Amino acid sequence: MGSAGSVETVYELGGLLRKEGLVKSFGDYSGGLCVYAVDSGFTVPPIEISGGYVWIIQVAEIVMGSTCGGPPRVKAYVEHHPDRDLAGVEAKVYEREALLRALEARKRGELGFDIAIVDGEVLTRYGEEVEAEASGDALEAMKKATDYTVKALDTARETGTPVVGVLKRSYSGDIKFSHGFFDLGFNDRAIASIILGRGEYLTLGTYADIRERIIQQLRAKLGNGVPNPRASARARWIEKILNSYRHHANRVKVVFYKPASSTVKLAVKTEIAETSDWSVEKVVSALSKITGSTGFPTPLDYVDTIASVRQDIKRLVYELLYSKLHQRNKELATLLSSLVNPQKSI
Repeated sequence: MGSAGSVETVYELGGLLRKEGLVKSFGDYSGGLCVYAVDSGFTVPPIEISGGYVWIIQVAEIVMGSTCGGPPRVKAYVEHHPDRDLAGVEAKVYEREALLRALEARKRGELGFDIAIVDGEVLTRYGEEVEAEASGDALEAMKKATDYTVKALDTARETGTPVVGVLKRSYSGDIKFSHGFFDLGFNDRAIASIILGRGEYLTLGTYADIRERIIQQLRAKLGNGVPNPRASARARWIEKILNSYRHHANRVKVVFYKPASSTVKLAVKTEIAETSDWSVEKVVSALSKITGSTGFPTPLDYVDTIASVRQDIKRLVYELLYSKLHQRNKELATLLSSLVNPQKSI
């Protein structure tokens, strides 16, 4: 199959995907829609003091749509660790805890929405670099985020609520690796953007499906020499997700779609846990209907903006920390709260 990183090779791959029936058109969603969206933001970099790392996490939630509305909810957390920055991992814990709370409130009839959307993947992971260097505290937080996600998927299934993860940054190669185009020099989002027309979507299947196809392609090409290292690494990486989520991973499908809007040029990568009433096609049709100028669902863009930790909040937290320590012990406060790099302003 194609080995050159050319657009012509992408079209060749697109023809294969269409022949397999993986690319389809979605209709114009015309029903009422209420969306729950959640996102988290955190300080990058954290506040580095001689006493360790201090970081701020903000979790933003909103229920928004043609049939609902209300003010957003923003909750902030301040944490400290003596020798590690765990902001990214802990942010995912609080975000998934918020998602679970919202779904449980829906189950009790206290909150009404049709679809739940999270910023990023549904099946949490943190990259090989993070996992390889993870301390006991980080691993514990990762497990907690996974546990909350599993409970959220169970509650979503009980309530018939589809859960959607929108991956705004997607540099994976699952489309090409699963179809044997190992040397194609385009990532998934670029490939999907070239292949898909407006109002079309591509369903790759679950991560178990994708891994199996990659392995099949690797085996088929063994006669050509050494297995492709990037495709092999991707198969191993997906296996970690499957080991973490087990049968819950089979509820989540990897789907790319291009919104129907003529102003949107790029495809969107999603992970979708569909339900009996909300098929993949219905979900992407609804998402396309609420697409904003960025190409992503408007409720998600909104919580993304308000979850961001402002610089003045970071400075205020540092001043409050120093004040609290100063009330206990003036000398200790000066020592522990001294900035590691004084030349770098907070």
